[in-house]
Amino acid sequence: MNPDANRAPYPTCFRPLARLAVLLAVLGVLPNAVAAAPPGVLSAEELISAGELALEERDLLAAARAFTAAADASPDVAVAERATQFTFGAGFDALAEQTAARWAALAPENPLPREVLGRLKLRRHAVDAAVPDFLAALGPGEPRRDEVYLALASDLAAEDNAALATRLLARLTALDPLAPGLQLALGTAALRSRDYPLALGAGAIAAQDAPGWKEAQLLVARALAASGREEEALAQLAALMPDPRAVTSDESRAEKIPGDEGPDPLVAIEAARLLADAGQTAEARQQLGALAVQYGDRPEIERTLAFLDLASGDLESADRRLDRLDDAGPLRFEAFYFRAQIAAQRGDAESAQRFYERISSGTYLLPAQLAIADILARSDSPERAIEHLARFAEDRPGQVFEVLEYQAQLFQLLDRPDDALAIYGKALQYKPASLSVLLSRGALLEQQGRLAEAVADLKAAADLAPEDPLAANAYGYLLASRTSQARKAWGYVRRAYAILPESPAIQDSVGWTLFKLGRTEEARSHLEEALERLPDPEIASHLAEVLWRLGDRAAATDLLWSAAVAYPDSKPVRDTAERLLY
Repeated sequence: MNPDANRAPYPTCFRPLARLAVLLAVLGVLPNAVAAAPPGVLSAEELISAGELALEERDLLAAARAFTAAADASPDVAVAERATQFTFGAGFDALAEQTAARWAALAPENPLPREVLGRLKLRRHAVDAAVPDFLAALGPGEPRRDEVYLALASDLAAEDNAALATRLLARLTALDPLAPGLQLALGTAALRSRDYPLALGAGAIAAQDAPGWKEAQLLVARALAASGREEEALAQLAALMPDPRAVTSDESRAEKIPGDEGPDPLVAIEAARLLADAGQTAEARQQLGALAVQYGDRPEIERTLAFLDLASGDLESADRRLDRLDDAGPLRFEAFYFRAQIAAQRGDAESAQRFYERISSGTYLLPAQLAIADILARSDSPERAIEHLARFAEDRPGQVFEVLEYQAQLFQLLDRPDDALAIYGKALQYKPASLSVLLSRGALLEQQGRLAEAVADLKAAADLAPEDPLAANAYGYLLASRTSQARKAWGYVRRAYAILPESPAIQDSVGWTLFKLGRTEEARSHLEEALERLPDPEIASHLAEVLWRLGDRAAATDLLWSAAVAYPDSKPVRDTAERLLY
């Protein structure tokens, strides 16, 4: 497995052909050269050359299309592999799936293209279709080693949608239920996707099948804590640690029996975190202090103490501890990031920006750049924020998609909907199966009165991910509120409610759709519960409409007046009041 596969480098051995370079430069048709050429007219070498020229022009989409066409035209495995590296690394998911399929066909024994294919299918929610690819990527062997499954879990952790990764690992676990490594991978993914019962069950199985594996037992403790069972979690951790021994000096440490190292620091740090989460901060600090005496000033201990300080609001102490981590290897960028957040909490935006700018790589790089853009936007410089993100995307092509989403939001803040829509369209060229972009663009299109296009986007999102309650709710609500298709809307909002019944937004959609279907009493109960869970002007306006229809006009009037006072700028409240009261 390649944990950095989604950041694969661009192909470096594609070399432009002078003849085609001159031709395309003279004609000025480089971005469309590949699309305009009849099939089979350009050779693989010429297509590669076109892609290289497009790269020089920083036209990533044209380059991706050229390299994809080259992979289809060439029998050379290396061409397909490099095309996949480019398209996957640059984030063009649909093209990457095409090139990876070509690579897999040319190199059927190679597991890497199958893993890439599996990840791309997963991104478009095709979980069942992805399973055979991941099985092929895992390779033959019964039983497979735990390390193989854990490597797969590490790769999947890079994917944004933890719920999809959990569903995939659940499918694989059903095929190999006796593999502790696979159970641990499933439980870890379930913990990220907040499926705590599944995480606890998988962790318990892994711990039972591999009793000496502390990671499995730690997973059980984490799942117990996340489920609100802190005492059981602490008891689970206590069972992992031997009786503590007081160690107060270097001399006493030297007299310890060889091999008797006392508590495992990983377990002890985890115990300290759980103690803090359970409100036992003093005990957590005592635990970490004992570790510091035994192991010295290890960065992991200092880091945990810094986060305890942050949680308790002691920004000064947290800042001092993070300052000491500035040069502590890979932790330094994390230290810069949280020192920037501390500066922002103090109102020192300039210092915060300087800390963010010191982050040059790693998982905090993109969040830091978005935070800088946010600082610029809040300082009445949204145009500078957009320019900053454009420069970052130019330097980091592999992260263009994430930047585009934020740019579109900034354009909306600037009241430039056409620019935002153009950015959303560009983002979908990278990831056509992006739910977040489809939902955001659909909502903006509705605001602009482009109802047919909005319906198309939200339908695409709901059909793409039938298991996603937010997509189903958005499409169902739009149908109920803006079209005459209430019966069709009911199927979608009911599906969303079955998946996520505790969501007040979804319950509001259920109530409003029931109202549109004439089931007014049922609508009232849902809307009352939704408003109780989430005071919101749109929910209030819906409930007022239902109360009015039921003849309780005094209650409807009182609700609208109180909502108008609480939310003076709410268009739903204003429109409902004008229609019913005036």
